[in-house]
Amino acid sequence: MRLAMVVQRYGDEVDGGAEAHCRSMATHLAARGHQVSVLTTTARDYLTWANHYQPGESEQEGVRLLRFPVARRRWVRPFNIWARKVYRGGQPIDVQWRWLLRQGPYAPALIDHLLAHEDDFQAIIFYTYLYFPTAAGLPLASRRALLVPTAHDDPTLPLPVFRPVFHSPRCIIYNSEAERDLVWRVTGNSWVPSRVVALGIDPPAAGGGAEFRARHGLEGDFLLYLGRVDVMKGCREMFDYFTRLTSEPAHKDLKLVLVGRRHMELPSHPGILSLGFVDQAERDAALEAATALVMPSPYESLSMVTLEASAAGRPVVVNSQCDVLARYVERTGAGLAYHDYEGFRAALERLRSRPGEAAAMGEKGAAFVAGQFGWEPVLKVYEEVLASVAAGVPVS
Repeated sequence: MRLAMVVQRYGDEVDGGAEAHCRSMATHLAARGHQVSVLTTTARDYLTWANHYQPGESEQEGVRLLRFPVARRRWVRPFNIWARKVYRGGQPIDVQWRWLLRQGPYAPALIDHLLAHEDDFQAIIFYTYLYFPTAAGLPLASRRALLVPTAHDDPTLPLPVFRPVFHSPRCIIYNSEAERDLVWRVTGNSWVPSRVVALGIDPPAAGGGAEFRARHGLEGDFLLYLGRVDVMKGCREMFDYFTRLTSEPAHKDLKLVLVGRRHMELPSHPGILSLGFVDQAERDAALEAATALVMPSPYESLSMVTLEASAAGRPVVVNSQCDVLARYVERTGAGLAYHDYEGFRAALERLRSRPGEAAAMGEKGAAFVAGQFGWEPVLKVYEEVLASVAAGVPVS
């Protein structure tokens, strides 16, 4: 099939979850013989959307890339003033659209290309509901559109400006039942055909854990945080909890290793090691070496890194304010959830004092991911839905 995917950023250096989801799906569909084109922007940074990559056509991992320039950089402080106004609710639709244009990435050339070449594609998959390329593009190409919303419970989901995005596509592919239930409740779109599919998880490569520890001078237990180091990902609270925990004599030796680009100031603490953005081999080695993964985000529709940690046999410590993560550890036994500092402290004490139990959690997570997140069943569902869209028949 001739397929298009629309996503705000794409590339080796991009560290967003929705973007990683899109890239993984694009490469696997291309490997199965589909003609996959990705329509994206030249931005790498999601805060400013500053142009980074060259515009135009290229190829990566068998996928055709079409990059379009961002016409308006986002200035964070003025944007935040608009955002606070819009998040309070009650703003007219023209004000919401002006907010959306400022949120970006504003790439009108991408929308122009999509309209001019819509007939070149048998189906078009839009990744994440939140940004301009999907909000502007999906309603205009709805007869061929699938939406992968990657939605979570935040102030943008109820905004009327996004109603057409959730009510127009031929099918919506949710990452989890919790995400689907949330979107149905907030947007009232349960009549739109949908499937709960998630994605395949490739187990991290084994080996390299000992070398990782030696390379970075790590002895004893350490927590791994994998992803954007960002206030919106719960990192400020994570730093606060870690600092409080390591002030206690029993935990003063614990370390916290950060793998991902920084979008906030880090506390000055001898136990925190920030490695920045690393390649896949170093990422896999970090997962193998870690005592546990900590996922402090209250807003996730799936959390690929949590599943990758489970696939590597590592227990996970997650924020129970995120329903998806709380349900995951409750269902699988793959780790522990915390609600506040005392819960965080109790989870870490349990993992550190009972290594056998911690190892069993890792094993349960690995078995669950291997059984539920294989690529073959995921791709089969995608291809069934895409074939219905391409044929112009209802999605069952």
